[in-house]
Amino acid sequence: MNQRTPRRSLVVAAALSALACLHPARALAGDAEACFTASEEGQRLRDEGRLREARARFIACGGAACPALVQSDCAGWLSDVTARVPTLIVSAQDEQGHDVADVRLTIDGAPLAARLDGKAVEVDPGERVLRFERAGSAPVELRLVVREGEKLRRVSARLARSAAPEAGALAPREDRAASSPASALFLPIALGGAAVVGGVAYAAFGLSARADTERLRTTCAPRCTEADVDAVRTKVLAANIAFGVGVAALGGAVAALLLRRPDAASPAAAVHGVLLPGGAAAALGGRY
Repeated sequence: MNQRTPRRSLVVAAALSALACLHPARALAGDAEACFTASEEGQRLRDEGRLREARARFIACGGAACPALVQSDCAGWLSDVTARVPTLIVSAQDEQGHDVADVRLTIDGAPLAARLDGKAVEVDPGERVLRFERAGSAPVELRLVVREGEKLRRVSARLARSAAPEAGALAPREDRAASSPASALFLPIALGGAAVVGGVAYAAFGLSARADTERLRTTCAPRCTEADVDAVRTKVLAANIAFGVGVAALGGAVAALLLRRPDAASPAAAVHGVLLPGGAAAALGGRY
């Protein structure tokens, strides 16, 4: 019994020692595999022009945990890629040309900077779209072709106010024309002119008809010809029509002056004339 116990102890100790040696070997193998993977991915990303991602892979495979050969290769690739990564110095100005910092910057739709601080930013080479966004301003997009190894390239954008209408802004041309004082007085003036013309025509036809009537009474009444009588009747009818038109126009002018408003919602007035046997009638209508 005493001889078997030391032998069993020696076997257990040897097994534990073997396991202890096996775990570091497995850990080292896993680290080496990760190093090789990072090296391969870095080379692929570099060839695709994704230099910033490639640089991160070369930093990983150039660490102390990687085999010496891999470290050496990755260190050389890292130096090359770092020299090829382009950098931009981005700035923005407002309408007056003053520098502004509260600008959000994206590149190809991906966030690049939440605020402009004057520091250089790294980008990948190729055709890139920079978008500048600022509260109260219209966004601006700049399309650039960034070259490998291009350092500290200055890019600036001028941000104008957004096109949203502001309070007190000028109305469109049509509205301004409709609400201008001259256009607002056009209808009353036109109707007033029509009223004057109607009054003058009424007076002229009326005086002429009266004169013809007195002449017929003194010369041929009651045996005047039908043509002479019809001529007097025509003048009387014309005088009545002119009177009706003049009164309607005058009423329309007064209504237009009273009801006119500067906005588009002003009531509309309309004058309607109707011929009647022996005269005319006029009516004024409005929409409120």
